[in-house]
Amino acid sequence: MLLKTSTEQWELQWRRPDAKLASIKGEPISASIWLQDVAAATYWLNEQKGDALLYQRDWYRFSVWFFALLESKKRIILPANDKPATLSELSSQYAFRVPEELPSKGRSDAPSLILKGDLDSPLTFFTSGSSGKPKAVEKTLRQLWLEVETLERTFADKLGQTDILATVTHQHIYGLLFTVLWPLAAGRSVTLPLVDYPEQLQQLLAKADGRRYALVSSPAHLQRLDNLPQLSQHKNALTMVFSSGGPLPGSVPNNFADNELQAPIEVYGSTETGGIAWRQRNPGASDSFKPLAGIEVSCDNNDILVIQSPYLKEPQRPYTTEDKVQLQGQGCFLLLGRQDRVTKIAEKRVSLNEVEQFIQQHEWVESAKACVLHSPRVELGLVLVLNSAGNAELNAQGRFKVRQELRHHLQQRFEKVVVPKRFRYVAQLPYNGAGKVTQADLQALFEEEK
Repeated sequence: MLLKTSTEQWELQWRRPDAKLASIKGEPISASIWLQDVAAATYWLNEQKGDALLYQRDWYRFSVWFFALLESKKRIILPANDKPATLSELSSQYAFRVPEELPSKGRSDAPSLILKGDLDSPLTFFTSGSSGKPKAVEKTLRQLWLEVETLERTFADKLGQTDILATVTHQHIYGLLFTVLWPLAAGRSVTLPLVDYPEQLQQLLAKADGRRYALVSSPAHLQRLDNLPQLSQHKNALTMVFSSGGPLPGSVPNNFADNELQAPIEVYGSTETGGIAWRQRNPGASDSFKPLAGIEVSCDNNDILVIQSPYLKEPQRPYTTEDKVQLQGQGCFLLLGRQDRVTKIAEKRVSLNEVEQFIQQHEWVESAKACVLHSPRVELGLVLVLNSAGNAELNAQGRFKVRQELRHHLQQRFEKVVVPKRFRYVAQLPYNGAGKVTQADLQALFEEEK
């Protein structure tokens, strides 16, 4: 590990100036070049006052500005996106936005190979939340570095000296940890740009030439990997796949197994809690999650998961999550879904989780999300991704017949008055950059129908 921490300080130290930190379209980026850019950005930031909003789509510029902000002791504001409405809502939270481009002055200076700073440097993540409105989550770098150290202890033996590929943004805590902080701390190179399409991943693996990769991804992307047979031809180059940001459908690890690939490692957690637990559903493996080292789990009287975690502001204080679980042996647990998704339709209580889980048992349905609509009466809407059989029925019978069949299926479990009346068929669910599906994005699909 290049990372060292003391009581109050963190430090990254490279042994050689030509140590490869990243590669961009095949061109290596050395630690010395990156450190020069961090020094130049720090110099520019030292002339600015107040908290800084950091949003950069480019991994390299993001990483430079992120560490320069730490060096200049600025609070870092990390929005979920840079849409005008989001920035307008956050305008009172920051004094200036970090520029798109990096400053050029100081590039020729010979930098130190040591980067250091305060462990209590503050960051604020703004997540989209279930309603789509920004929600502030305060963190310190101490919490993030602690999690990085745990991730390295947990997965280093399997990872080894792999290069990191990613499909996820670094603006969210999962991407920040897995594609920026952890690789830098462990001395693993990041391959850029981000992987957007299955074909890109296939091409990279085909040209690996002895290199080994770990893919940091999300359920949204992994469900779209329709070239697993081709990827399996290069399975020695793909050491590990990580997935986080939301539940991974069981069909994904099954498809990996069918093509002789190791199942993705699913990391369960949240922006508020950091990482909590992980699992890898290879054939014969349990579906239960295993807590990361240092995490203590229990549940309350309603079977809601309660944790104590070193990644929380108050590590010894029990934190109640929003997820229902079933405790297993040795601290492991089965995840049963969110507990806060109960609404009333015509004075009848209905769980959106139960609606989604039951409709996904139908032979035509790949995945589903329910949402509450106000148009003008309160009713449920259902957004569906059909499998090949379902799409064949949709083409043959039309929307009305398919909707009729699915509603009949739901009425085997739910009272007719609460069964969704409005359906939307999509090729994929509307995942945001964090791999989440918000109520606001689901509702927008029904607005488009008007």
